[in-house]
Amino acid sequence: TLRVGVFCLSWRSVGPCPGPRQRPAVLGLALLLGLLLLLSAAVPRRWAAPPRASRRDDRYLARAEELTATDTEDSSLNYGVVVDCGSSGSRVFVYFWPPHNGNPHDLLDIRQMRDRSSRPVVKKIKPGISVTAAAPEQATPYLRPLLRFAAGHVPPRKHKETPLYILCTAGMRLLPERQQAAILEDLVTNVPLEFDFLFSKSHAEVISGKQEGVYAWIGINFVLGRFDHEDEEDAVVTVALGDQGKPLVRKRTVGILDMGGASLQIAYEVPDSGAISSPQQQDEAAKSLLAEFNLGCDVQHTGHMYRVYVNTFLGFGGNFARQRYEEHVLN
Repeated sequence: TLRVGVFCLSWRSVGPCPGPRQRPAVLGLALLLGLLLLLSAAVPRRWAAPPRASRRDDRYLARAEELTATDTEDSSLNYGVVVDCGSSGSRVFVYFWPPHNGNPHDLLDIRQMRDRSSRPVVKKIKPGISVTAAAPEQATPYLRPLLRFAAGHVPPRKHKETPLYILCTAGMRLLPERQQAAILEDLVTNVPLEFDFLFSKSHAEVISGKQEGVYAWIGINFVLGRFDHEDEEDAVVTVALGDQGKPLVRKRTVGILDMGGASLQIAYEVPDSGAISSPQQQDEAAKSLLAEFNLGCDVQHTGHMYRVYVNTFLGFGGNFARQRYEEHVLN
């Protein structure tokens, strides 16, 4: 399963507003709402687009550079840390990005950090964080190896400005809310005592299946370059924006089927709201199955406004499917 912290300036479900615990704290590679607001406010609005061939060459060069060690001596780089607490284990990912290029149509150039040996900075531990349900005071010690690993790679001078997000998925959703809250409370209280990352109560949460599906969809399409609208040689799609402006013609995105350990998510873009036929179907979909969000660095620009259908199936992840299969065979 690909997990990418994401970078979203604004998010809204088409239905009723979610509660505080359900609001996405990050769209961190999926990254960093408050930080992006600061970045976008500081970005100069004047820019000149380089020639088309040059832009394509730059993209190929950027992909090659992604395989080299991250230059931690470059003081202009920003960092973000995302801990993905899945049902079977937890992983920490460290990302970095240079300042925004000033083009309001471009997203941040977020990349996975690589160590001095050019290996991705990622570490996994097993089992999942839900193992601390009976002793929530062990939640911080459980994550300590991952956080120390991340702290050892992010330059010390950058720790206080590096956002840390701890996102728990289906393994935690299976626990009673009381146990979920106790684990999160331990993390919010004790992690800041040991680490200097930018971390607050809103940075640790049990994300919904809907959020998990959207994050996976954003991550896959970001990696595949589907949010880069400069390359007109790829298949395109016309996207209706409703009352927000005339239709857009942009690169077609891909749908995803994301099978984790305990849940399965399906997500794909719905370019035209007319695809949902009746008003009653639209109302029902708006409440639970559609998400709209703007990935751009300026809410006034709708080029990166997306409407995505998302559905989630708790208990249909790979581990649970195998468990049911084994029970069926043995019984």
